[in-house]
Amino acid sequence: MASFTCGAHGTTGGMGIELSGPYPGEITVGVVDANKVAHLLPLFSDSNHSEAERYVEGKEGGGGRVAIERNITRDYLWCTDRITGGATTLQIYSPFFSIPDPATATPAQLAFACCPCIHLEVVFNNSTTSAITGIFGLTIDHRWSSLGARTGGNLIGATSRDTIGFATQTPGARCFIDFDAVSAINRRHQSPEFLLGPTAGLEIEVPAGETRTLSVALGFFVDGVATYNREMRYYYTRHFTSLTQALSYALEHRQAYLTEADARNRELADSPLSDDRKFMIAHATRSYYGSTQWLWDGQASVWVVNEGEYLMMNTFDLTVDMLFHEMRMNPWTVRNVLEQFVCNYSFQDTVFHASDPNHALPGGISFTHDMGVMNHWSPTGQSAYEVAGLDRQCFSHMTCEQLTNWVLCTGVYFAQTSDITFIQRHRTIIHGCLQSLQNRDNPYPSARNGIMGFDSSRTQGGGEITTYDSLDHSLGQARNNIYLGGKMWASYLALEYMLASLGDTALAEQSAAAASLAAQTISNGFRSDLGYIPAILEDNNESAIIPAIEALVYPHVMGLQSATASSGPYGFYIDTLKTHLSSILRNGLCLYPDGGWKLSSTADNSWASKIALCQFVASQILEFDFGEAESIADAAHVAWQQKGAMQYACCDQFRSGEPIGSLYYPRIVTNVLWLHSDATKGTL
Repeated sequence: MASFTCGAHGTTGGMGIELSGPYPGEITVGVVDANKVAHLLPLFSDSNHSEAERYVEGKEGGGGRVAIERNITRDYLWCTDRITGGATTLQIYSPFFSIPDPATATPAQLAFACCPCIHLEVVFNNSTTSAITGIFGLTIDHRWSSLGARTGGNLIGATSRDTIGFATQTPGARCFIDFDAVSAINRRHQSPEFLLGPTAGLEIEVPAGETRTLSVALGFFVDGVATYNREMRYYYTRHFTSLTQALSYALEHRQAYLTEADARNRELADSPLSDDRKFMIAHATRSYYGSTQWLWDGQASVWVVNEGEYLMMNTFDLTVDMLFHEMRMNPWTVRNVLEQFVCNYSFQDTVFHASDPNHALPGGISFTHDMGVMNHWSPTGQSAYEVAGLDRQCFSHMTCEQLTNWVLCTGVYFAQTSDITFIQRHRTIIHGCLQSLQNRDNPYPSARNGIMGFDSSRTQGGGEITTYDSLDHSLGQARNNIYLGGKMWASYLALEYMLASLGDTALAEQSAAAASLAAQTISNGFRSDLGYIPAILEDNNESAIIPAIEALVYPHVMGLQSATASSGPYGFYIDTLKTHLSSILRNGLCLYPDGGWKLSSTADNSWASKIALCQFVASQILEFDFGEAESIADAAHVAWQQKGAMQYACCDQFRSGEPIGSLYYPRIVTNVLWLHSDATKGTL
C-alpha cells in the first residue's frame, strides 16, 4: 500500500502510504546551470504551463529562474520507467518477482522479497563548458529529518516521520532541506539542511563535459499496528526494525533488485504483443502492486489487495480477476486469500423467490464481497460494502457471485498446483458450495435451469447484484443474468473436476449435470430476431453484453479444453456464444465510435479489466481474428488511460473514454492473460 507516483506533466505526485490516489506533493528533478537557471522535468504542479517558467523566490531570499523541459521522451517498461528531458534522465525501478511461500522460504529470501523500497537512478549529462548541479527533490506536507546525522554519514538523504524517506551512497552527493529545491540550490544562508523547509533532496556537482548518476533508494515504513479489529503489522517489520535499516538493505542489494527488473523488462519486451498491449500490462502491474499489503497476524502471513481508490480489502470480485497474475507469480497468495474467506468471511443464508420474498428456502454457504476497508477488518461474516434492503442497486449483496468466485479461484488454484491437501482440507466447504449453487438456482431440484433464480435472504427482500454494480440491469442484476449464469456453468465444471479428484463421484456427476443445464438455458436464450442472447433472461430484456463470454476463461486455464471447444460436450454453447459476440461487436451496440469495447449496449460504463479478459477469451478461446479492429480497440483503450486518466495511474471504469471511478486500481492486471499465446493454452 505504498507508491511513488509521477509521470503526468504539470501535476502533483510523490511518495505515499495507504492512499487512495497519488500523493499531492511536488517532484523536482533537473539541473541548475552556471547562470542559476533550473532546467526541470515537468513533474510538479503547473509545470506544464508557460507561466511556470518564472523567477521563484524562497522565503529567506533565495531564488532562481525556472525553465521547464518541454522535449520529453519516455520509455515505459514492465519494471522501469525512464523519463528524459534535456540533460536529465529519471529512471524509476519497480521490480517484482515471485514472492516465496512464507511457510517454506528462508529468512534471507523473505527479507529480499519484503524490503519496502524501490530504486531510482537520476543521470545528469553535462554537455556544456561549465559545471552544473543535478538535483532531485520531494516536497511534502510534513517536514524532514536528515539521514546523514543519524547514520554517521553512511546514508545521505532524509526521512519524514520515519515512514517515508530516500537515501543514497553516491560519492559527491549532498542532502538539502529547504522551502523548495531551487531556493535550496541558490540559497544565501549557509545551512544546507534548513529544517523549516518542506522540501528535501539530493544535489551533485557535474563537471563540464561529464556525467554523474545518483543511485537512490526510496523507502516506506509503518511500524506497529497497521490494521484494526484484527491487529496486524506489515510483514517487513519481521525483517527490518526501521526505515533506515530498510534503506541500507535496499542499497546493499541494489544490483540484485535491478537484475530482477531487467529480467521482467526483457520478458515483456520479447513477447509478440503490440506496444499498446505492452504498455497496458506495464501500467496495470504497477497499479496492482501499489494496492498490495503483505501483513503478519502474529502467527502467519496475511495477503491483502486493496481496491484502488476505494481501499476495500480483498474484494472478492477483484480476486477472481487478478487470479491469473497471482497464479503466475505467487500461488500461495491465492490459497491465503481463499482460506481467509473460509475462516472469517463465509456464512450460511437462506434464499427466496422475487415473487414471494417472505418465503425463506434453503440457501447455503457463501462469502462476503470484501473483508473490510481502509485497514479496518470487518466483523466475521460481514463485508464493508454490502447492505440490506436494496433492490439491484449499488451496495446490495453479491452473494451468488462471491460463491462462484470462491469455487472458481479454488478450481484454478488446484488445477495449476495439484495441491490435493488444500481441497481435502476444504472438502466439506466444496460439498457445501455445490449445494448452495444449486439452491440459488432453485431449492426444488425439478425446477432448476442451471442459473441463478433465487436471491439471498441477506438482501432482506431486495435483489442481488453482480460485480458490475454501477451498470444498469444488463450487468448489474444478478438474477437470470447470462454473465453470472456463465460463471455458474464454469463453477459447476470446476466442482466436477475437484469432486472427481476427491473421489466423490456422485457429486461430480451432479455438477456435470448442472453445468449442462446452465449451458442449455443460456443457449436457449438466443433470440434470432436480435442475433444475440439478451443479458437478462426475463422481462423481454434486449440488452447486449460482451461478458456473456467471460467465464470461458476458467475451464480454459484449468486445462479443461474440451469444455470450451466446439467439438466438445458444450459445443452448442460455445457456438452460440461465438454467434452472440460476432453480432454485438459493432457500433451502436458494443463498440464505441473510437473502436473501444463497450461492455453493455445499454450502459455507457466500460471496465478496462473486463475488456482485457474478454479480449483474451474472444481471441484465444473463441478464436476470433479481429484484424485491424484489434489494434484500433487497443489504441482506444490506451488513450483512455494516457489521456482520460492521466492523473490517476491505472483506472478501470470509463464512460466514453473518461474515467468515472475505480481509480488507482489493481484489477486491470487481469491483462497478463495476453502474454499467454496458443502455445501456452491451459497454463499460466
